[in-house]
Amino acid sequence: MSAVPDSEETSRFLCTLGGSVAASRRRFKVLMLGMGLLMLVVAVVVFLDGRVVAALLALAVAFVSRLAWRMSGDLTPVRLEFGSRSLTVRTRSHSVEIPLEGASARALTADELAHLERLASAGGFVVSSGGFDSHLLGEFDLYASNLGHAVLVDGMDYRLVLTPDNPTRFLEVLDTTV
Repeated sequence: MSAVPDSEETSRFLCTLGGSVAASRRRFKVLMLGMGLLMLVVAVVVFLDGRVVAALLALAVAFVSRLAWRMSGDLTPVRLEFGSRSLTVRTRSHSVEIPLEGASARALTADELAHLERLASAGGFVVSSGGFDSHLLGEFDLYASNLGHAVLVDGMDYRLVLTPDNPTRFLEVLDTTV
């Protein structure tokens, strides 16, 4: 059951972090926070040694690592909302409105999910958003919070992979909205 009021339950779908996307976010957080703390320690040590420029550079790296962590989740979807003729993808930083005229959708197959997982992974990290071109799925934009819930939405001018917490209900509402 989603955490939205009953009157809005059919038009809003939460996108909760889970699976490989959540694990990747945790790994990235540890990496960025660890690097930031290390650079703060380095800044103090080199400042006490009288190397002010080196201390400022270490502080800059600490700041950039914190900024990278904060910005890394800006395009991760928080919820999907159906309007009268559109679907809005709400992320932490902005909203993307998608027209639903002529749209169709389906859940991804197990093979497509495995392919998507490999496609969105690099160096032990899984991205939650971006544009991809795949031999199996074609060209699409990804807005993912949990790749296990992936749904492919085909429109007239776009192709999206979205990950609502309740993909079955999402597909039912999309079919009745279009």
